[in-house]
Amino acid sequence: MSSFITNPVLPVDQTDLQTNGTGQDASSPQYKGYHHMTWYVGNAKQAASYYVTRLGFRYMAFQGLETGHRCVSSLVITNGGVTFVICAPLRDRQNLEKDTSESEKRLLTEIHTHLAKHGDAVKDVAFEVNDACTVYHRAMKNGAVSVQEPATRRDECGEVTTAIIRTYGDTTHTLVEKNNYRGMFMPGYRTIDQADPIQKYLPQISLEAIDHCVGNQDWGQMQTICD
Repeated sequence: MSSFITNPVLPVDQTDLQTNGTGQDASSPQYKGYHHMTWYVGNAKQAASYYVTRLGFRYMAFQGLETGHRCVSSLVITNGGVTFVICAPLRDRQNLEKDTSESEKRLLTEIHTHLAKHGDAVKDVAFEVNDACTVYHRAMKNGAVSVQEPATRRDECGEVTTAIIRTYGDTTHTLVEKNNYRGMFMPGYRTIDQADPIQKYLPQISLEAIDHCVGNQDWGQMQTICD
């Protein structure tokens, strides 16, 4: 049984999204593979540093205070065909500024709640597809539970369409369509061009791809989840 997703993709303010059309079935929606995994952790820099120094990852992009996101910090790291988005809260839930958006409040609450329940853990497993809208609507037709309807974000590098569905427990899957996107990762993220200086002293570790994800279940719950 496969799965764990962060968002992605990191959940975004609905004012930044443009809702797509009805999403009628296309003739052949294609699954392209894993796009990324999103982790919710207590300290994004510390967690990312572990993967950089121990498993050969490199920094790809970030989102945080410098990009206008005041509640959550996200670091994107990659090694070969494996990409992680490491997300951590920058604030507690009680002392928020008055102009904090509702979407930021929801995301902050979600991360704190997830950390209290699971500790540092995978929140989302994202898959790249050629038509997120069609795959989403087919999943819904077959009983999936929606977290985010298909929506598109744009920047100077193009556009990316995402949709999120729920899997078991608190885990989600993000469907990512980026056929026309030329950027490093996703809209809203800023590229990191500089490598960690310590990497020149470390042996190279090369990863090719994510083979599979295992979703651990509680005692006596395996058959229920499979059904």
